[in-house]
Amino acid sequence: MLETDRIDVFAAQTENVRALEQAWKHINKSLNAAYSGGDTSSAEIQTKILAQVYCAFAEAVFSKVIHTPDGLTLDEISQVKSQGKRNIVVAWKKCVELSLKKVQGKNSGHVPNTQKKIFALIDKYIFDPSLLRNKIAHGQWRVALNSDNTKVNANSTAKVNSVNVVDLYRHKAAFQSLFRIVEDIIESPNKAHHRDYWAHITKFEKTQQEMASWSVEKKVKALKEKRARAKNYKSIIST
Repeated sequence: MLETDRIDVFAAQTENVRALEQAWKHINKSLNAAYSGGDTSSAEIQTKILAQVYCAFAEAVFSKVIHTPDGLTLDEISQVKSQGKRNIVVAWKKCVELSLKKVQGKNSGHVPNTQKKIFALIDKYIFDPSLLRNKIAHGQWRVALNSDNTKVNANSTAKVNSVNVVDLYRHKAAFQSLFRIVEDIIESPNKAHHRDYWAHITKFEKTQQEMASWSVEKKVKALKEKRARAKNYKSIIST
């Protein structure tokens, strides 16, 4: 890869992330309509589609991060991509490890403490979407097979069927928060990172704590109540 290639990839992934954000909003709107109308079958289909968009979003965001201009060296990008062949969690950690090498100042414990903190967040909130991507994209929406497609894989089947919209919200929010933290380290390791690091961490954890109380049941109830209020309002103004 040449430096011009890196810039082209970054620009492409920036556009892709923007397009996937729009796709997410469009599908989420359809999903909400299905839930509020009690159409569980459509809601299930839209959730699977949203999961596919999430997988694509996670990959595009990560690719955008590591190709940030004037960030990682081309060799470091290659190292991160190599780790990415294992899974996205390992690749994120490699990206953080390499990026933190450029951080200076503060105190001698800042870099190791920051790495430990970010690694902990990655372990807790970021998961490898490859199973979802591979199984759902290959038509295994309800029953998943093994890698050779010779037997049913009960464990993968359970994971595919456990996917719900609230979990997808949380994972997407985590990816967005992590992106901002790592982006600061890559783009401005000795200014923006030092200035905004703890603010990002605090917002990240607060958001995830708030979302921990969310559930599909609560979401459906809220959507149906909102729909009922809208119907009552239309009924009132039409009389």
